[in-house]
Amino acid sequence: MKTFFAFCCLLLVGHVTSTQAQGVKTFAFDPLINKVIAVKWISNYDPGFGSPNEFYKLSKELVQTHSSAEFKRMVDHRNPIVRAMGLLCLIQATNDDSIFIILSHWKDDGVVYLHQGCNVSKITVGEFAQRLLSNPRYLDV
Repeated sequence: MKTFFAFCCLLLVGHVTSTQAQGVKTFAFDPLINKVIAVKWISNYDPGFGSPNEFYKLSKELVQTHSSAEFKRMVDHRNPIVRAMGLLCLIQATNDDSIFIILSHWKDDGVVYLHQGCNVSKITVGEFAQRLLSNPRYLDV
């Protein structure tokens, strides 16, 4: 009986691991997600003199080309920039259940840098989520 139980546990663990690996594999071959991973900071539409606004531009492109399901996967990524991008894209996709996902990241302590004009500040993904909830077009202003 113990052997059967151990075998079932191994099957279950193997299934979960392969499912997770499939999700990671999908992200690995998505060139836009790879661009998000390479972004250094969150930026708004006008990040100031000499600073690129890659994050802002990628968010607009992702909202046009990706689904809410992909944004939901992004918010669980280990990279805080990718989580922030997932939150931004989710709130712009305006699904009713996306608010609950954004609320679940209220206390996300992943650190990111925010460039707004010439100002640079260090914030958490949770603070970014709070700002998005108060103004879904936060980076457009």
